Amino acid sequence: MYKTIISAVLFIIAAVIIRFPVVQSVDVNILQAVESIRQPFLTQLFKMLTHLGSGKIILPLLLLLTVILAVYKKAGASLYVYLLFFAERMANEGLKDWISRERPSLSPLVSETSFSFPSGHSMNAAAMYPFIAYLLLTHVPFFKKRRTSVMVWTGVLIGLIGFSRMYLGVHYTTDVIGGFSLGFALFFIFKKIDENFPLVRQK
Repeated sequence: MYKTIISAVLFIIAAVIIRFPVVQSVDVNILQAVESIRQPFLTQLFKMLTHLGSGKIILPLLLLLTVILAVYKKAGASLYVYLLFFAERMANEGLKDWISRERPSLSPLVSETSFSFPSGHSMNAAAMYPFIAYLLLTHVPFFKKRRTSVMVWTGVLIGLIGFSRMYLGVHYTTDVIGGFSLGFALFFIFKKIDENFPLVRQK
């Protein structure tokens, strides 16, 4: 439970400090530093990676996860992942409209129309990919045997998606931190729910 609390507190702190001029200045400086390393091949790479944080990609992955679990007669275990997806999408959209932080306007490489805080792609990544990994590690033998690799690659993917939002110039660092922290908080909540109220029995 302490992980949930820490993540939630970090989100609240980020949501408060983004109003401070000094934080805004640091955000801009970091974004300018990131933009200075742009290269054509990196731009193409991060444009591809950033799509992995989109709901348009994650939802089909959830359907694939359900199919995989169905093979092991555990399809019911995927119900929570859909509830998590719905909850975090609603939370992100509501918070963006409420906080109403404008997006960076330095030199974005892609077009976005919604508000900036918290980063939706980062929140998607932090909430959904750990929960997908958790279900695979819990129910699928192939992944159980590769627990460390799954956890490491999940962490790498989350980090790259968050960084891609800064590299592409559509989010500040604090936007990404806000998305990560709230996404992880929701992941920990739903993981605890699944542990206490499992939808399928473990063998």
